[in-house]
Amino acid sequence: MSRRVLFWGRFDHGYSRNRVNIALFRELGWDVDFFDVKVSPRFGDVEAFLRGLWRRPKPDLVWVPVCRQRDILAACRWAKRRGVKVLFDPMISAWDKKVLEQRKWKADEPRAKRLHALETRMMNAPDFVTWDTSCHVDFCAEQFGVPRERMAPLFTGTDEKVFRPLDVLPPDDGLFHVLYHGAYLPLHGTGVIVEAARMTQGLPISWDFLGWGAYKAETEAKAAGLGNVHFLDKVPYEKVPEVISAHDVVLGVFGTTAKAARVIGNKVYECMACRRPTINEFCTGYPPEAADCPAIKFIPPGDPAALVAAVEAYRADWARRDDYFAAARDFFERHLSMDVVKRQLAAILDRLFGPAA
Repeated sequence: MSRRVLFWGRFDHGYSRNRVNIALFRELGWDVDFFDVKVSPRFGDVEAFLRGLWRRPKPDLVWVPVCRQRDILAACRWAKRRGVKVLFDPMISAWDKKVLEQRKWKADEPRAKRLHALETRMMNAPDFVTWDTSCHVDFCAEQFGVPRERMAPLFTGTDEKVFRPLDVLPPDDGLFHVLYHGAYLPLHGTGVIVEAARMTQGLPISWDFLGWGAYKAETEAKAAGLGNVHFLDKVPYEKVPEVISAHDVVLGVFGTTAKAARVIGNKVYECMACRRPTINEFCTGYPPEAADCPAIKFIPPGDPAALVAAVEAYRADWARRDDYFAAARDFFERHLSMDVVKRQLAAILDRLFGPAA
């Protein structure tokens, strides 16, 4: 008899990490069910009772997805009354975002202390917590006191039905095409990219931006007057691989916040799945083999000169473009693919339930 997982909360089913995890549970033979909280995450357990969730087959595991801190306590109350285990996949810490990344609050402010205390409770409530990198496991253990034996890394992966090699190449126009795509988060360091573009005016390099987010307008303002910077029109999610494939190199994360040094950005999984090399600041959560991968160049955070040097190193060797493309896909398949994430997830489930029969 197959096991059943219940994805709980007010979450985005289409977000990349959620798509991957839902698909992998099914590949591992689990039945997947959903309880989409519609009223108040804080009282999701009451809503579950009123909507008759108890009439459905009892799950073996409740999974609270990415960024759903507001759902975790109600999910734990509901599950623990029924003897069901809970796994939380937060991906980010709200306290980290407010205090360390955005620097909107100081750590010693009462509101920051209250958020830290609340998040400590939230992170310790479930039976298990997964994070996108080992760096975040360390962070959660050190900041919130969650025992390390109740946590494990689970790579983000990407939807390989969407992000895959395409028969699309960069235009043969004499330019070297560099792409940033993402949500303009502070940890991405888009200002670093703009400064690198400023330093390369007059060189045959095109710096393209695709995406949207709270800091996009600020990035556009910084890039005003730069003829080698282009902000591309928004495209549907399924068309992003075409944009990636029309570029030579895809950029990752360059911010100077502590969080920036703990992540492997979605864009890294996506571009390497599409056979494109990348440039990023270093994170110890990368597989060790990344240090020897020709399709990844690591640079110090917040350093536009280093970014220019990395782009120029690729450009100087671009007679071997196809080798770089092949190396990117090979690294992805070996170390970042859904098969890799599936093995990680299977190992986590074995820790919670014992090996599958």
